[in-house]
Amino acid sequence: MAVDVDVVVVGFGPGGEVVTSLLGQAGHRVLVLDKAPAPYGQPRMSTLDGEIARVLQHAADRAEAMREAIQAPNILIYGADGDPVPPIDWDYRIAGHWSHYSLHQPNIEAALEARIAQNPSVEVRWGARAIGIDQSTDAVRVTVENADGARSEVSARYVLGFDGAGSFVRQAAGIELEVLREHDDRWILTDFDALRALPEAIARTQYHMDPARPWFAGPNGANRCRTDVRVLPHEDLDEMLHEDYGYAFLEERFGLTREDVRMTRRVAYRFRSHIARAFRAGRVFLGGDAAHAMTPYMGQGACCAMRDAANLAWKLRLVLSGAADQSLLDTYEPERLPQSEFFVRGSLAIFQYVNELDPEKAAARDVASRAGEIDFPPIPGLVAGVIRRDAAGEPAPCAGQLAPQGVVRHGDIEERLDDLVGYGVQLISPLPLDELLGPDRLARLAELGAHVLRIEDSADADDTYRDFWAATGATALLARPDHYLFGVATDAADLPVLVDEFLAQVPRAAVTAGVR
Repeated sequence: MAVDVDVVVVGFGPGGEVVTSLLGQAGHRVLVLDKAPAPYGQPRMSTLDGEIARVLQHAADRAEAMREAIQAPNILIYGADGDPVPPIDWDYRIAGHWSHYSLHQPNIEAALEARIAQNPSVEVRWGARAIGIDQSTDAVRVTVENADGARSEVSARYVLGFDGAGSFVRQAAGIELEVLREHDDRWILTDFDALRALPEAIARTQYHMDPARPWFAGPNGANRCRTDVRVLPHEDLDEMLHEDYGYAFLEERFGLTREDVRMTRRVAYRFRSHIARAFRAGRVFLGGDAAHAMTPYMGQGACCAMRDAANLAWKLRLVLSGAADQSLLDTYEPERLPQSEFFVRGSLAIFQYVNELDPEKAAARDVASRAGEIDFPPIPGLVAGVIRRDAAGEPAPCAGQLAPQGVVRHGDIEERLDDLVGYGVQLISPLPLDELLGPDRLARLAELGAHVLRIEDSADADDTYRDFWAATGATALLARPDHYLFGVATDAADLPVLVDEFLAQVPRAAVTAGVR
């Protein structure tokens, strides 16, 4: 079947924007459909991690995207008695950035949309929705209803559903949901812009585990703050939504009045905790809340959507260009589903930990927390897909973990590595890579858009790579474009073996008589 575009993206939130930007920059034809008449313009997420800050180095102007973002060094937690329990530590760096930031989401979306607008191969239709999806062996036909009610059809090689928790794409593809919890609790989220400098008390991300009324507060980037307050079962939601209650709560807890802050949004909502039983059906892929919706207690909802986007983007770029076989796309679900499930279940577990309404159970929780008996597990890496494996088939050392990104020196310039070399696979070592790999391997890496980088100690401006070699015993690393390590080499002899294993997992496109 002839196709009109390479990819139809349904849903233009952060995940849809990231995948559209990365595909559009490679010249692939992308049609974006979003049922909203225009960009929302209000923040939903308030936290972003260092992994996604690195993704934004390629998908947008990172400085514009992160404008007004501030480091979030930890989450402060207060027990049922109002006294602190051990905080969650975020005061470290990953992927060349702080572990977590508080931010203003509209800045990120505006920067992504500005980058996308530079790509003539991308069309964005606001006020348009997908109302039908029909797959064949080599294409997907999407029925589109535009804002004026006119209908048309478009054929694409692939469809990506980033269209939210109630996803039409998921339903049309026949993918079922596993619902972990039917949330009946109600919450009111309120955003404020600062009219004066905010006190330190509201400039720190914090959970208050008060069984009488659990609540959250913290910054939304510089000069903004947010509260998220549970509505109790006996309270009238419509009455509680009146702005007077929002201002009164902020004044009671932090001493801030209408002279200090201006309310910009006050909305009621319910949490969701679900995960799709599959992230793919044929040529249709799911990402973001369409695939996994979670409570906000790990600050990972939008980050997971952008992880999905980054994973799909590098594989689709190679498949659509003919540099890799379409079987590479088979690795999307095995890579993304386990990590996404960790976040959905982990966010639900923290929701239950924070929001205990039984005073006796809440007191026991606080005792256990202060005794160090409650641990928050680390974020897992990839456990399947395009990663190096040992003889037993398990992930090899470092494989599936996030790759480091250091500041490197090139002449008189010192920059984060990605800002100097751009998007793509990275093979990094202080060893003489060209000599050790030979022309055939180098040629295939070039076909895949890889950056083969010899970074000697003199160019390692902030010691990131020296520290990595020392900590891991490695002499080279091979990182995928979504910044996960395929694996590391232990010595010069292992380097070509590492590359060969990677190339075997990213095979050339099969030659067939049909459409790739």
